[in-house]
Amino acid sequence: MRVSGSSTLAEGKINENLVATGSTRINGNYECEGFRSSGTLKGKGNLVVKGDFRNAGSFKLVGSLTIDGDAKSSGSTTIEGEISIKGEYTKSGTLRAGKQLEALDGVSISGFSKIQGNLMSKRDVVLRGNVTVEGNIKAENVSIGMPIDRRPLKHPYKVHGNIVADSKVNIKKTFVAGDVKGRDVKIDYGTEVVGAVYYINSIEVSSRATLAKKPRQIKDE
Repeated sequence: MRVSGSSTLAEGKINENLVATGSTRINGNYECEGFRSSGTLKGKGNLVVKGDFRNAGSFKLVGSLTIDGDAKSSGSTTIEGEISIKGEYTKSGTLRAGKQLEALDGVSISGFSKIQGNLMSKRDVVLRGNVTVEGNIKAENVSIGMPIDRRPLKHPYKVHGNIVADSKVNIKKTFVAGDVKGRDVKIDYGTEVVGAVYYINSIEVSSRATLAKKPRQIKDE
């Protein structure tokens, strides 16, 4: 189904893709097969997408977003509820997530982002730009920070919980209020960890990083 111009959709379910251009409003919960939006979209309920999700422009949802496929978004995105994605999530621009964000096949975020809950994936989490996570980060691999970052900001990345990776952790110019744990851990320059740092195989700490406690090697569980 295609909607264009200034459109309003009532609560409902369609067994086809929704393609919205222009200014679109959804009044209530909505379910569709696939989703593609450009322009401005505002939703007052939960959105369930059985396939892939694509958005460019301004997207604001009062409820939760559930996606069975992959999700790719650019521009300004605000989700007040939980974000649950079975595929991969790629985001550029601005993201404000009111609760937990989970994307099972990986997360790649660039730009300005604030996540009020946990950030979780069964694969890689890659953060670039200016990102704040109020909860924990848990993934297979966690990479935070640009390869070369000359910005004057002391900590453009802030994690107010723990960072836990099944394999590798590589963080740069990041403030971590909790613990850091991984199989192979690299604490690069400009990083401050208030909690403990645990590693299984290897540890690398920059002379320009600040740790509250000496890193501790632990056994593989």
